[in-house]
Amino acid sequence: MSQEKPRAMLVNVGGATAPAVHTLNEQRPEFICFFVSEESQPAIKKGILPALKYQPEHYDWIKTSAPQDLLECYRALVENLPRILEKWGVSAEQLGVEYTAGTKPMSVAAVLATIQTCSQYFYTGAKDASGRDRGGIGVVLDNREYTWFQTNPWEVLAVPTRQEIALLFNCGRFADAQERALRLSKVADPDMRPVYKALADLIEGYALWDRFEYAKANEKLSGALPTLKAYTAGRDDPLQTTIETVESHVQILRKLKENSPEAARLDVLDMLANAGRRADLAQKYDDATARLYAVLESLARNTLINKYGINPGKVAPELVPENIRREYIRRYSDPQNPDEGLKLGLQAQYLLLEALDDPLGKAYKAREKELNQVLNIRNQSRLAHGTTPVRPETYQKLREIVMEFAQVKDDELVYFPVMRL
Repeated sequence: MSQEKPRAMLVNVGGATAPAVHTLNEQRPEFICFFVSEESQPAIKKGILPALKYQPEHYDWIKTSAPQDLLECYRALVENLPRILEKWGVSAEQLGVEYTAGTKPMSVAAVLATIQTCSQYFYTGAKDASGRDRGGIGVVLDNREYTWFQTNPWEVLAVPTRQEIALLFNCGRFADAQERALRLSKVADPDMRPVYKALADLIEGYALWDRFEYAKANEKLSGALPTLKAYTAGRDDPLQTTIETVESHVQILRKLKENSPEAARLDVLDMLANAGRRADLAQKYDDATARLYAVLESLARNTLINKYGINPGKVAPELVPENIRREYIRRYSDPQNPDEGLKLGLQAQYLLLEALDDPLGKAYKAREKELNQVLNIRNQSRLAHGTTPVRPETYQKLREIVMEFAQVKDDELVYFPVMRL
């Protein structure tokens, strides 16, 4: 595992300056932020800077007024360190932490204040007992210092975060889940960073899919798969089940981009599943109902176009059955532009299908009164023409009708994977 040298370092300063000098000369960061107390601050200019074998570009310091108080030490760092890094143009991921010296509260605070973003930690001790006085249990002898490098302990501590990522993903909170996966990709062991980055890409892929951006979603999911498959190969990892589902979903996304009857069918299934996520995961019944309404429109439009060659936005009057033609011309033609044909809304499309003796039109006619009642409620919602929120029972009733019209069963819908990490 290769170790990249940090661009900047947070260095605790205590009574002994040797740990700071040893690590700084070894790592040679461009920027140094010393964490000091009132008593240890003079050591910066008297003991540390003169002993450096290189010239840092800039240094600064953060002073704690209470070096024995963990909370005060932590507060001093979180309130001042981000400002200093911003001044230097250094990201938190480019920071290393030397936490050896100073009081124990200062050491603990240095780790706690950086553990969410920092990826490298340094402790200066002795390589073995011979490097310390008092029989191997005392202080490190001069010129016997040894730097123990550690990556961020998130590979162990990240278990709750991984569980949180899975929970957020399964609840449809893709942006939050992606943010946490990206955070792990910056602080985890270098060997695991590509895995968490791929996981973040996978999550983004489903977020894009949820917004109907099929091409971009396919790109993200396809790009994430090789890294995740390589990671889970030979492991008993719960992510394996998710990967198998993703592989099948990549094929679905490719088909959704096609112009074919199968793609049209998949589009309906996907829109129904999308409506379900809005209702079941987010309790956004207005959004869910709007998607069901879009499916109603899509079913009628696609049936008219694909089976009868009728474009509902520009219907030639002669294509309308004779028994309703005159009424349709009267209601749906534009006297100023008669050559533009008839423009049919949702109800007119379904009644036309019924006049054409189409099964979808017959299904509509059988439930016309019931559907109109539901649509009247939908029309009073904020996403339509009114101010009344859609109730869960309204969504459920419309879903039942739309599923019947589409001749779809629940197990045919495209469900996003249930992630386990």
